[in-house]
Amino acid sequence: MNNYRIHVLAAIIATSMLQGCNQAPDMNKVRADVAKAQADGQKTIVDAQAKLDKVMAENNKDVVGAQADASTSNNPNAASNDVAKARADAAAKVADAQYDVDKAKAEAAQKVADANCEAQSGDANKACKDSAKANYDAAIAAAKAKNDAAHRVAKGS
Repeated sequence: MNNYRIHVLAAIIATSMLQGCNQAPDMNKVRADVAKAQADGQKTIVDAQAKLDKVMAENNKDVVGAQADASTSNNPNAASNDVAKARADAAAKVADAQYDVDKAKAEAAQKVADANCEAQSGDANKACKDSAKANYDAAIAAAKAKNDAAHRVAKGS
């Protein structure tokens, strides 16, 4: 009789635990998490874009300075090389800053997608997160390829 009570009690506990696993996610929490992910993502993107704008302004200043120095130089070949180097350096710095913007966009999109995935449960949640990760990986690969191509152009090869 004592074993029977233990088995019944174990069955009741197991049933209640399984019911907790199958509960639908709290949609208000999901919406709040999505809104937070969107806001955080926008801030990250704006910060990366501001950095890109700053890099572009600094690079324009450097290139114009090199051009001004070249116009007063006694050695036109060396001056021309200095301007070309300033332009190549500027292009590489801009490419890196643009990569940071692209990466920030990919990260923001993944965080929003992950937050949206929380509205699903079980296999649907896993599939959703896998899809978000695949999209993130593809975006990062594209950003890296774009950055690598810009560096090759900047080096002239």
